[in-house]
Amino acid sequence: MDCPNCSAPHADAARFCARCGTPLHVGIDRSRHFAAHPEEPVRALALMSTLMPHLSGGRHHVYRGVVGLALMGALVAAAFGVLAVALVLAAIALPAVVLIYVHDHDLWRDEPITVIGAAFALPLLLGVGVGLLQDHFYLPVLLNAWRQRLPTPIQILELGVVVPVVAFVAVLIAPTLITARRAFRHPVDAVVICALSGAALSLGLSVVVQRGAFAQLVPSAGNPMRAAFGSLTIDPAQAAFTALTLGFLQPIIFATAAALAVVPLRGPGVNPAPGVAKGVLLLVLYELATTLLAPDAARGIVLTALVALVLAAAGLLGTREALHKSLMAEAQAALAGDVALDRAPDTHQICAHCGAAIGADAAFCQVCGTATAALARHPYPPITATNPAPSA
Repeated sequence: MDCPNCSAPHADAARFCARCGTPLHVGIDRSRHFAAHPEEPVRALALMSTLMPHLSGGRHHVYRGVVGLALMGALVAAAFGVLAVALVLAAIALPAVVLIYVHDHDLWRDEPITVIGAAFALPLLLGVGVGLLQDHFYLPVLLNAWRQRLPTPIQILELGVVVPVVAFVAVLIAPTLITARRAFRHPVDAVVICALSGAALSLGLSVVVQRGAFAQLVPSAGNPMRAAFGSLTIDPAQAAFTALTLGFLQPIIFATAAALAVVPLRGPGVNPAPGVAKGVLLLVLYELATTLLAPDAARGIVLTALVALVLAAAGLLGTREALHKSLMAEAQAALAGDVALDRAPDTHQICAHCGAAIGADAAFCQVCGTATAALARHPYPPITATNPAPSA
Protein backbone atom coordinates (compact mmCIF):
# COMPACT_ATOMS: atom_id res chain seq x y z
CA MET A 1 0.00 0.00 0.00
CA ASP A 2 1.12 3.55 -0.66
CA CYS A 3 1.07 6.45 1.78
CA PRO A 4 -1.76 8.89 0.95
CA ASN A 5 0.51 11.81 1.82
CA CYS A 6 3.93 11.03 0.31
CA SER A 7 3.18 7.89 -1.77
CA ALA A 8 5.89 5.85 -0.05
CA PRO A 9 5.22 2.10 -0.48
CA HIS A 10 4.58 -0.02 2.60
CA ALA A 11 3.65 -3.58 3.43
CA ASP A 12 -0.01 -4.32 4.13
CA ALA A 13 0.75 -4.82 7.84
CA ALA A 14 2.06 -1.27 8.23
CA ARG A 15 -0.16 1.18 10.10
CA PHE A 16 1.82 4.42 9.72
CA CYS A 17 4.03 5.82 7.01
CA ALA A 18 7.69 5.37 7.95
CA ARG A 19 8.63 8.58 6.11
CA CYS A 20 6.01 11.11 7.19
CA GLY A 21 4.04 9.40 10.00
CA THR A 22 0.67 9.62 8.22
CA PRO A 23 -1.84 6.86 9.16
CA LEU A 24 -2.21 4.32 6.38
CA HIS A 25 -5.70 3.21 7.37
CA VAL A 26 -8.86 5.29 7.60
CA GLY A 27 -9.71 4.16 11.11
CA ILE A 28 -6.42 5.42 12.65
CA ASP A 29 -6.49 8.89 14.19
CA ARG A 30 -3.02 10.43 14.37
CA SER A 31 -4.08 12.63 17.30
CA ARG A 32 -4.56 9.45 19.33
CA HIS A 33 -0.89 8.52 18.88
CA PHE A 34 1.59 10.99 20.37
CA ALA A 35 4.67 11.01 18.17
CA ALA A 36 7.04 10.52 21.11
CA HIS A 37 4.93 7.89 22.88
CA PRO A 38 2.29 6.32 20.62
CA GLU A 39 0.38 4.53 23.37
CA GLU A 40 -0.88 7.94 24.52
CA PRO A 41 -2.95 10.57 22.70
CA VAL A 42 -1.40 13.93 21.92
CA ARG A 43 -3.68 15.61 24.46
CA ALA A 44 -2.85 13.62 27.58
CA LEU A 45 -1.80 14.76 31.04
CA ALA A 46 1.30 12.57 31.09
CA LEU A 47 4.28 14.12 32.86
CA MET A 48 6.96 11.54 32.13
CA SER A 49 6.43 11.05 28.40
CA THR A 50 6.12 14.82 27.94
CA LEU A 51 9.22 16.11 29.72
CA MET A 52 11.27 12.95 29.12
CA PRO A 53 10.26 11.89 25.60
CA HIS A 54 13.11 9.41 25.02
CA LEU A 55 11.58 7.03 27.53
CA SER A 56 10.89 3.51 26.43
CA GLY A 57 7.57 2.12 27.54
CA GLY A 58 9.16 -0.16 30.12
CA ARG A 59 10.82 2.69 32.03
CA HIS A 60 7.87 4.98 32.69
CA HIS A 61 6.90 3.30 35.94
CA VAL A 62 10.42 3.68 37.36
CA TYR A 63 10.52 7.47 37.10
CA ARG A 64 6.87 7.80 38.03
CA GLY A 65 7.54 5.76 41.14
CA VAL A 66 10.53 7.91 42.16
CA VAL A 67 8.49 11.11 41.85
CA GLY A 68 5.57 9.53 43.71
CA LEU A 69 7.80 8.38 46.58
CA ALA A 70 9.40 11.83 46.86
CA LEU A 71 6.00 13.53 47.00
CA MET A 72 4.69 11.00 49.51
CA GLY A 73 7.74 11.62 51.68
CA ALA A 74 7.18 15.38 51.43
CA LEU A 75 3.57 15.02 52.54
CA VAL A 76 4.53 12.79 55.46
CA ALA A 77 7.24 15.24 56.52
CA ALA A 78 4.76 18.13 56.32
CA ALA A 79 2.27 16.19 58.44
CA PHE A 80 4.92 15.80 61.16
CA GLY A 81 5.95 19.44 60.90
CA VAL A 82 9.39 18.77 59.41
CA LEU A 83 9.04 21.58 56.90
CA ALA A 84 12.61 21.73 55.64
CA VAL A 85 12.52 18.03 54.74
CA ALA A 86 9.12 18.40 53.04
CA LEU A 87 10.34 21.29 50.96
CA VAL A 88 13.59 19.60 49.97
CA LEU A 89 11.93 16.32 48.98
CA ALA A 90 9.33 18.07 46.84
CA ALA A 91 11.76 20.54 45.27
CA ILE A 92 14.40 18.01 44.23
CA ALA A 93 12.01 15.33 42.94
CA LEU A 94 11.68 16.52 39.33
CA PRO A 95 15.27 17.71 38.72
CA ALA A 96 16.63 14.51 40.28
CA VAL A 97 14.43 12.32 38.06
CA VAL A 98 15.42 14.25 34.93
CA LEU A 99 19.12 13.87 35.80
CA ILE A 100 18.67 10.13 36.38
CA TYR A 101 16.81 9.89 33.09
CA VAL A 102 19.64 11.66 31.23
CA HIS A 103 22.13 9.20 32.73
CA ASP A 104 19.99 6.12 32.10
CA HIS A 105 19.41 6.96 28.45
CA ASP A 106 23.00 8.10 27.86
CA LEU A 107 21.82 11.34 26.32
CA TRP A 108 24.45 13.70 24.97
CA ARG A 109 27.06 11.02 25.56
CA ASP A 110 29.83 13.14 24.06
CA GLU A 111 29.35 16.14 26.37
CA PRO A 112 27.23 15.09 29.35
CA ILE A 113 29.02 17.19 31.97
CA THR A 114 29.03 20.33 29.83
CA VAL A 115 25.35 20.08 28.94
CA ILE A 116 24.16 19.09 32.41
CA GLY A 117 26.28 21.84 33.97
CA ALA A 118 24.88 24.46 31.60
CA ALA A 119 21.29 23.17 31.79
CA PHE A 120 21.23 22.68 35.56
CA ALA A 121 23.87 24.79 37.33
CA LEU A 122 23.28 27.99 35.35
CA PRO A 123 19.46 27.98 35.77
CA LEU A 124 19.92 27.13 39.45
CA LEU A 125 21.99 30.30 39.92
CA LEU A 126 19.55 32.32 37.83
CA GLY A 127 16.71 31.03 40.01
CA VAL A 128 18.52 32.35 43.07
CA GLY A 129 18.76 35.71 41.30
CA VAL A 130 15.05 35.75 40.52
CA GLY A 131 14.34 34.91 44.14
CA LEU A 132 16.46 37.82 45.31
CA LEU A 133 14.56 40.08 42.91
CA GLN A 134 11.30 38.92 44.49
CA ASP A 135 12.74 39.68 47.90
CA HIS A 136 13.59 43.19 46.75
CA PHE A 137 9.96 43.81 45.84
CA TYR A 138 8.70 42.23 49.06
CA LEU A 139 10.80 44.47 51.34
CA PRO A 140 8.39 47.44 51.43
CA VAL A 141 5.54 45.17 52.51
CA LEU A 142 4.86 45.25 56.26
CA LEU A 143 4.95 42.03 58.22
CA ASN A 144 1.58 40.29 58.18
CA ALA A 145 0.19 42.92 55.78
CA TRP A 146 -1.05 40.05 53.64
CA ARG A 147 -3.65 39.32 56.29
CA GLN A 148 -5.34 42.71 56.08
CA ARG A 149 -5.26 44.10 52.56
CA LEU A 150 -4.79 43.43 48.90
CA PRO A 151 -1.44 44.25 47.31
CA THR A 152 -1.17 47.72 45.80
CA PRO A 153 -1.27 48.16 42.01
CA ILE A 154 2.48 48.78 42.03
CA GLN A 155 3.08 45.53 43.92
CA ILE A 156 0.81 43.64 41.52
CA LEU A 157 2.78 45.06 38.58
CA GLU A 158 6.12 44.22 40.16
CA LEU A 159 5.28 40.75 41.46
CA GLY A 160 2.71 39.67 38.88
CA VAL A 161 4.30 41.04 35.71
CA VAL A 162 7.92 42.15 36.12
CA VAL A 163 9.10 39.12 38.12
CA PRO A 164 7.52 36.47 35.82
CA VAL A 165 8.87 38.19 32.69
CA VAL A 166 12.36 38.23 34.21
CA ALA A 167 11.92 34.59 35.26
CA PHE A 168 10.82 33.66 31.74
CA VAL A 169 13.91 35.28 30.22
CA ALA A 170 16.08 33.54 32.83
CA VAL A 171 14.61 30.08 32.17
CA LEU A 172 15.17 30.51 28.42
CA ILE A 173 18.88 31.40 28.64
CA ALA A 174 20.33 27.90 29.08
CA PRO A 175 18.00 26.06 26.64
CA THR A 176 18.48 28.73 23.96
CA LEU A 177 22.27 28.67 24.27
CA ILE A 178 22.54 24.88 24.36
CA THR A 179 20.10 24.15 21.53
CA ALA A 180 21.82 26.74 19.32
CA ARG A 181 24.50 24.09 18.77
CA ARG A 182 23.84 21.60 16.02
CA ALA A 183 24.31 18.58 18.29
CA PHE A 184 21.46 19.68 20.55
CA ARG A 185 19.07 21.42 18.17
CA HIS A 186 16.53 18.64 17.89
CA PRO A 187 13.08 19.39 19.44
CA VAL A 188 13.28 16.23 21.57
CA ASP A 189 16.54 17.44 23.10
CA ALA A 190 15.02 20.89 23.56
CA VAL A 191 12.21 19.45 25.70
CA VAL A 192 14.63 17.60 27.98
CA ILE A 193 16.90 20.62 28.37
CA CYS A 194 13.90 22.83 29.14
CA ALA A 195 12.68 20.30 31.71
CA LEU A 196 16.04 20.28 33.45
CA SER A 197 16.46 24.05 33.26
CA GLY A 198 12.93 24.80 34.46
CA ALA A 199 13.23 22.42 37.39
CA ALA A 200 16.64 23.85 38.35
CA LEU A 201 15.47 27.46 38.16
CA SER A 202 12.41 26.63 40.26
CA LEU A 203 14.66 24.94 42.83
CA GLY A 204 16.90 27.99 43.10
CA LEU A 205 13.89 30.27 43.42
CA SER A 206 12.30 28.11 46.11
CA VAL A 207 15.50 28.00 48.15
CA VAL A 208 15.54 31.80 48.35
CA VAL A 209 11.81 32.31 48.82
CA GLN A 210 11.49 29.61 51.50
CA ARG A 211 14.82 29.97 53.27
CA GLY A 212 12.90 30.76 56.47
CA ALA A 213 11.72 27.16 56.55
CA PHE A 214 15.31 26.02 56.96
CA ALA A 215 16.37 28.72 59.40
CA GLN A 216 13.11 28.49 61.42
CA LEU A 217 12.77 32.26 61.08
CA VAL A 218 9.78 34.38 60.16
CA PRO A 219 10.27 35.25 56.47
CA SER A 220 9.19 38.40 54.73
CA ALA A 221 5.44 38.69 54.23
CA GLY A 222 3.58 39.27 51.01
CA ASN A 223 3.47 35.82 49.43
CA PRO A 224 0.96 33.10 50.39
CA MET A 225 3.63 30.52 49.73
CA ARG A 226 5.69 32.18 52.46
CA ALA A 227 2.73 32.60 54.77
CA ALA A 228 2.76 28.89 55.63
CA PHE A 229 6.13 29.43 57.27
CA GLY A 230 5.28 32.73 58.93
CA SER A 231 5.33 31.30 62.44
CA LEU A 232 6.53 28.27 64.32
CA THR A 233 2.95 26.99 64.67
CA ILE A 234 2.20 25.66 61.21
CA ASP A 235 -0.84 23.93 59.82
CA PRO A 236 0.41 20.66 58.24
CA ALA A 237 -2.15 20.98 55.46
CA GLN A 238 -0.87 24.43 54.54
CA ALA A 239 2.69 23.16 54.59
CA ALA A 240 1.71 20.23 52.36
CA PHE A 241 0.00 22.46 49.81
CA THR A 242 3.01 24.80 49.85
CA ALA A 243 5.46 21.94 49.28
CA LEU A 244 3.26 20.52 46.51
CA THR A 245 3.03 23.88 44.74
CA LEU A 246 6.63 25.04 45.03
CA GLY A 247 8.26 21.64 44.80
CA PHE A 248 6.19 19.91 42.12
CA LEU A 249 3.82 22.18 40.23
CA GLN A 250 6.06 25.23 39.95
CA PRO A 251 8.92 23.29 38.25
CA ILE A 252 6.45 21.91 35.71
CA ILE A 253 5.16 25.40 34.98
CA PHE A 254 8.68 26.77 34.47
CA ALA A 255 9.77 23.77 32.39
CA THR A 256 6.76 23.82 30.09
CA ALA A 257 6.87 27.61 29.71
CA ALA A 258 10.42 27.25 28.40
CA ALA A 259 9.52 24.29 26.17
CA LEU A 260 6.59 26.15 24.62
CA ALA A 261 9.06 28.77 23.37
CA VAL A 262 12.15 26.69 22.55
CA VAL A 263 10.62 23.62 20.87
CA PRO A 264 8.95 25.58 18.02
CA LEU A 265 12.13 27.66 17.71
CA ARG A 266 14.15 24.51 16.96
CA GLY A 267 11.51 22.76 14.85
CA PRO A 268 11.53 23.31 11.07
CA GLY A 269 8.81 25.53 9.67
CA VAL A 270 7.13 26.21 13.02
CA ASN A 271 6.43 29.79 14.11
CA PRO A 272 7.86 30.28 17.64
CA ALA A 273 6.00 33.53 18.40
CA PRO A 274 2.78 31.90 19.70
CA GLY A 275 4.84 29.60 21.91
CA VAL A 276 6.74 32.52 23.42
CA ALA A 277 3.46 34.31 24.14
CA LYS A 278 2.01 31.19 25.77
CA GLY A 279 5.12 30.71 27.91
CA VAL A 280 5.05 34.29 29.18
CA LEU A 281 1.31 34.06 29.85
CA LEU A 282 1.80 30.85 31.83
CA LEU A 283 4.28 32.46 34.22
CA VAL A 284 2.38 35.75 34.48
CA LEU A 285 -0.85 33.96 35.41
CA TYR A 286 0.98 31.88 38.00
CA GLU A 287 2.64 34.87 39.68
CA LEU A 288 -0.55 36.95 39.50
CA ALA A 289 -2.46 34.17 41.24
CA THR A 290 0.24 33.94 43.91
CA THR A 291 0.16 37.72 44.46
CA LEU A 292 -3.60 38.31 44.35
CA LEU A 293 -4.47 35.34 46.55
CA ALA A 294 -1.99 36.40 49.23
CA PRO A 295 -4.53 38.19 51.49
CA ASP A 296 -6.62 35.03 51.72
CA ALA A 297 -4.14 33.34 54.08
CA ALA A 298 -4.73 29.55 54.34
CA ARG A 299 -7.43 29.54 51.69
CA GLY A 300 -5.10 31.50 49.43
CA ILE A 301 -2.48 28.76 49.69
CA VAL A 302 -5.00 26.11 48.62
CA LEU A 303 -6.38 28.27 45.80
CA THR A 304 -2.86 29.03 44.57
CA ALA A 305 -2.14 25.29 44.48
CA LEU A 306 -5.29 24.71 42.42
CA VAL A 307 -4.37 27.49 39.99
CA ALA A 308 -0.85 26.07 39.71
CA LEU A 309 -2.32 22.63 39.01
CA VAL A 310 -4.44 24.01 36.15
CA LEU A 311 -1.50 25.96 34.70
CA ALA A 312 0.84 22.97 34.96
CA ALA A 313 -1.72 20.84 33.10
CA ALA A 314 -2.08 23.51 30.41
CA GLY A 315 1.70 23.68 30.07
CA LEU A 316 2.00 19.91 29.67
CA LEU A 317 -0.71 19.82 27.00
CA GLY A 318 0.87 22.72 25.13
CA THR A 319 4.32 21.14 25.26
CA ARG A 320 3.04 17.82 23.94
CA GLU A 321 1.26 19.54 21.06
CA ALA A 322 4.36 21.61 20.22
CA LEU A 323 6.63 18.54 20.25
CA HIS A 324 4.20 16.46 18.20
CA LYS A 325 3.88 19.18 15.56
CA SER A 326 7.65 19.67 15.44
CA LEU A 327 8.32 15.96 14.91
CA MET A 328 5.71 15.75 12.16
CA ALA A 329 7.04 18.96 10.56
CA GLU A 330 10.60 17.66 10.61
CA ALA A 331 9.61 14.55 8.65
CA GLN A 332 7.64 16.64 6.18
CA ALA A 333 10.55 19.03 5.67
CA ALA A 334 12.89 16.09 5.09
CA LEU A 335 10.51 14.75 2.43
CA ALA A 336 10.51 18.12 0.69
CA GLY A 337 14.29 18.20 0.74
CA ASP A 338 14.42 21.35 2.85
CA VAL A 339 16.39 19.70 5.67
CA ALA A 340 18.06 16.37 6.27
CA LEU A 341 16.33 14.02 8.68
CA ASP A 342 18.07 14.42 12.02
CA ARG A 343 18.52 11.49 14.41
CA ALA A 344 17.91 8.93 11.68
CA PRO A 345 17.88 5.41 13.14
CA ASP A 346 20.84 3.09 12.91
CA THR A 347 20.82 -0.12 10.93
CA HIS A 348 18.98 -2.98 12.67
CA GLN A 349 17.29 -0.76 15.24
CA ILE A 350 14.05 -1.89 16.80
CA CYS A 351 11.21 0.20 18.18
CA ALA A 352 11.37 0.47 21.96
CA HIS A 353 7.58 0.67 22.13
CA CYS A 354 6.35 -2.17 19.95
CA GLY A 355 9.49 -4.17 19.09
CA ALA A 356 9.09 -3.80 15.32
CA ALA A 357 12.15 -3.51 13.12
CA ILE A 358 12.83 0.00 11.84
CA GLY A 359 14.43 0.60 8.48
CA ALA A 360 17.40 2.90 8.06
CA ASP A 361 16.48 6.58 7.62
CA ALA A 362 12.87 6.00 8.76
CA ALA A 363 11.29 8.96 10.52
CA PHE A 364 8.60 6.86 12.21
CA CYS A 365 7.93 3.29 13.23
CA GLN A 366 5.57 1.90 10.61
CA VAL A 367 3.73 -0.24 13.17
CA CYS A 368 3.08 2.07 16.16
CA GLY A 369 3.88 5.48 14.65
CA THR A 370 6.46 6.68 17.17
CA ALA A 371 9.07 9.15 15.91
CA THR A 372 12.44 7.44 15.65
CA ALA A 373 14.16 10.58 17.00
CA ALA A 374 12.43 9.97 20.34
CA LEU A 375 13.42 6.32 20.65
CA ALA A 376 15.87 5.12 23.21
CA ARG A 377 18.48 3.13 21.34
CA HIS A 378 17.77 -0.59 21.63
CA PRO A 379 19.78 -2.28 18.83
CA TYR A 380 19.50 -5.92 17.96
CA PRO A 381 22.15 -8.32 19.28
CA PRO A 382 25.20 -8.72 17.02
CA ILE A 383 24.34 -10.39 13.74
CA THR A 384 25.70 -13.92 13.42
CA ALA A 385 24.97 -16.97 11.35
CA THR A 386 22.45 -18.11 13.95
CA ASN A 387 21.09 -14.60 14.50
CA PRO A 388 20.52 -13.02 11.08
CA ALA A 389 19.46 -9.42 10.59
CA PRO A 390 15.70 -8.97 10.87
CA SER A 391 13.77 -7.90 7.83
CA ALA A 392 12.24 -4.41 7.75
